[in-house]
Amino acid sequence: MIALENLKIKNMTKSVKGTIQNPGKNVAQKAGLNRVILEQSWSLFKKRLTDKATNATTPVEVITINPAFTSMRCSKCGHTNKTNRKSQAIFCCKACGYTNNVNVNAAKNIISTAVGHTVSGRGGISHARSNKRHSTTR
Repeated sequence: MIALENLKIKNMTKSVKGTIQNPGKNVAQKAGLNRVILEQSWSLFKKRLTDKATNATTPVEVITINPAFTSMRCSKCGHTNKTNRKSQAIFCCKACGYTNNVNVNAAKNIISTAVGHTVSGRGGISHARSNKRHSTTR
């Protein structure tokens, strides 16, 4: 299984220019961030990864999860709070004191959400399943 966040790249890269009456803030920095995001071709990566996983000798399921709060939720105790992120890189849970890199903590949340879904079958996760039929022997 491969788990990814279902990021809305179009929304992430919207312009912040604003209007003459209400100009945007940090427009140059946002333009630079947008450029970097678009250069990474996340959508193309996801498509190619899904194609390769689906067409592999042993097909692998690619699961996309809702990205809401994955970087603010503690992977140890589940406490969610925006103050858990001390900085861009450091995660420190205000409830249990768990500390880790923000991305490592978020990755743990992503995989546990994906695994939890495959076990329980609850909503909020979309699947890119293989079209191959699995044969079973009795």
